[in-house]
Amino acid sequence: MIAAARPEFRLPGSVPVERFGYVRAESVPHAVALLNEPGIRSRPLAGGTDLVLLAREERKLCDRVVDISLIPELHQITCLDGIVTIGAAATFAEIVASPILRQAAPLLVEACHQVGATQIRNMGTLGGNVANAAACADSLPALICLDASARLLTPAGAQELAVSDLVISPNRTRIPPGGLLASLSFRVPDATSRSVFLKVGRRNAMAISRLTVAALGRLDAEGCIAEVRLVAGSATPSIRRFSEVEVSLLCRLPGEDLWTFAGQQVAAEMIRITGRRWSTEYKELALEGLVARALAQVFAAGQAVASPAPALPGTADGPRDAPRPSPARSAGNASQGAEAGRLSFTLNGQPVSVQAPADRSLLDVLRDDLGLTGTKEGCNIGECGACSVLLDGRLVNSCLVLARQAGGRSVVTIEGVRGADGGPNDLQQAFIDYGAVQCGYCIPGMVLAGEALLSVNPQPDRVQIREAIAGNLCRCTGYQQIVDAIEATARQRENGQVRSVAEAL
Repeated sequence: MIAAARPEFRLPGSVPVERFGYVRAESVPHAVALLNEPGIRSRPLAGGTDLVLLAREERKLCDRVVDISLIPELHQITCLDGIVTIGAAATFAEIVASPILRQAAPLLVEACHQVGATQIRNMGTLGGNVANAAACADSLPALICLDASARLLTPAGAQELAVSDLVISPNRTRIPPGGLLASLSFRVPDATSRSVFLKVGRRNAMAISRLTVAALGRLDAEGCIAEVRLVAGSATPSIRRFSEVEVSLLCRLPGEDLWTFAGQQVAAEMIRITGRRWSTEYKELALEGLVARALAQVFAAGQAVASPAPALPGTADGPRDAPRPSPARSAGNASQGAEAGRLSFTLNGQPVSVQAPADRSLLDVLRDDLGLTGTKEGCNIGECGACSVLLDGRLVNSCLVLARQAGGRSVVTIEGVRGADGGPNDLQQAFIDYGAVQCGYCIPGMVLAGEALLSVNPQPDRVQIREAIAGNLCRCTGYQQIVDAIEATARQRENGQVRSVAEAL
């Protein structure tokens, strides 16, 4: 975990010095051109959940970030002639919601569903996860299991690389300076195959992977293993398929003893690569068990079945067609703002304009420049949810959003949540009635998490409510009263007594 870096102190009226600049790309060719402007060290900004933290830690990371998050082409998910292509700026939430991916690659959907919580999934992108290349990246084992390839763009043209070859080592890839990861693609697995993604973490949500396993396989007409792919994450420095173990399983009848053998072989290969370290005592046994469990699920009851679309609970990840500003208008606004240092966007239904250096977070601008202190700062690394706001209707951590990313877009803070009479709305009143408000620090983020959930899932069950608020930490209530309040509000709104925040604005 990267420690939160505090903004530099400056005297009132002094001019802040930007540590890096910001520009928003209008199109893919525009992004490539911006990334390769001579004399400017630029980095692409897709979601920012990794890059914003990295920029705080490494003060000379780059001269400028190029925002590619609003280029429609980079959000497309298509399937043509059996090849699935995912734009690199597709968010984890968009992947989880994609009917194409639910059918063609349920293990990738489940891997993306395991990333962080709602706020992270709404901003974090598949391409960013790959380019960051962390050994614990949840999407990499699934992509490598699918034999996915990456399409890189440079001024010299396009290049295709297997994802397994793209990643050199933790946080190092073969993406050249000025290169843009544009898309990831893979062939749809055989219709009789089945796949699974399993993860071990310290908690149920917001967990950095301690181990993951992605597995895919199918049986032949005689019930023997015709194909199997095994990938483990957080086990070796670079994520890879365990090819020798795969070969040893082919043409054999599935069974518990075989799964145990495979788990032992994968764990032994891990130790051969990494050597024995302080974590090996735990990881050896955990990996053995995780591989055996994954294979048992892939070849459940010896059946060769088609990969089913997982029945994921409704969450607050937001609709795939959430409103976004047109790229041309947004890029123009961003370019003008870059010259004048001003940021214009819609805040709680009203247009605002404010001076905003490129390296300021949306959280800092809301609190320090606009005086909206309902949005709280807790961890400043996207872990606690106290800073949650709605960006174009989607729940995000404002501490991980650069203020300039909000240019031309809509932001709703807790100050924008109120009833028709100007007092608490129904959800806020339910928080009061059910004793969900105690110290109060987490409540603004909790209320917005509840509103985000109810806007896309008006009748959630208690499991879905808990998942929706998993990215919002509360140290007072034990969450029970918060769940009760959201559940009661859902019942009340079902009767048509009140309107949601989205309807009110």
